[in-house]
Amino acid sequence: MNFTENTEIIELGNGIYARIHKDLTNSGIIVGDDSVLVIDSLRVPSFAKDLKSDVKKITDKPIKYVVDTHSHWDHSWGNQEFLDSTIIGHDNCYDEMTDPDIIENWRNTLDTSPLWKDADWSAETKIVTVTPPNLTFSNNMTLHVGDHEVVLMYLGKAHTSGDIYIHLPKEDILFTGDVIQKQRIPYLGDGHPKDWPETDSKIVDLGIDNFVPGHGDLGQHIDMVDAKNLIHELISATNTEVQNGRNPEETASLVMDSLKGNYGNWWGFETLSFQIPMVYEKLSK
Repeated sequence: MNFTENTEIIELGNGIYARIHKDLTNSGIIVGDDSVLVIDSLRVPSFAKDLKSDVKKITDKPIKYVVDTHSHWDHSWGNQEFLDSTIIGHDNCYDEMTDPDIIENWRNTLDTSPLWKDADWSAETKIVTVTPPNLTFSNNMTLHVGDHEVVLMYLGKAHTSGDIYIHLPKEDILFTGDVIQKQRIPYLGDGHPKDWPETDSKIVDLGIDNFVPGHGDLGQHIDMVDAKNLIHELISATNTEVQNGRNPEETASLVMDSLKGNYGNWWGFETLSFQIPMVYEKLSK
């Protein structure tokens, strides 16, 4: 079956799929008796249309639910293509997606960043209609998609203020958004470093064996522990240098040196040179 270029659809269980998009954003597909739940609508409408097309190659059942793991543009700016669906997210996800300053900041960043401004989809980011969830929750919500029990959980601030996790208890699978990834450095710029370590510990303590991250490869529990340890060590080391009176640049160099042995080969490790100063600033307040 021919799916969207550079994507791989992996069936994790009966009717449960991970849609892995190389170097871009992953999504999830859960097929029930008469409808479908999609996890993350992707970055722009054209990507959302490709996702819908791939779902149709799996099943002709309608997409009843779209779940936003968090507010970031690359996970949720495809929502406008799912207006016939119930779009679900955390209360804080809604707040972030309806904040005009946050939206404008992302548009400006996408328009000027050398990483994205010349991408073939970048023009869409200027005209996309940012569409927030139309159903929100504060702690937990349980959906039943056919015989799949789908538990949506909020465990605290981390990568954003509104990260949620999609748990399928019977299948022992967790969709983790960008909070937990396999051997990848997450984006820290919107993160909450005073809360993130505790949130990661809660995720690990769930004892789930298999997870689908927002980017990169599928992971297992040991990868979840590694991702937790990275955040704990990075934030602890950064906080130590804040207390020692180091400046942000010195701190970044020292913390990267301390992390290099265990994490130097992770995807995006070099980005810590400009990401750690952002963590520094938040820990200094």
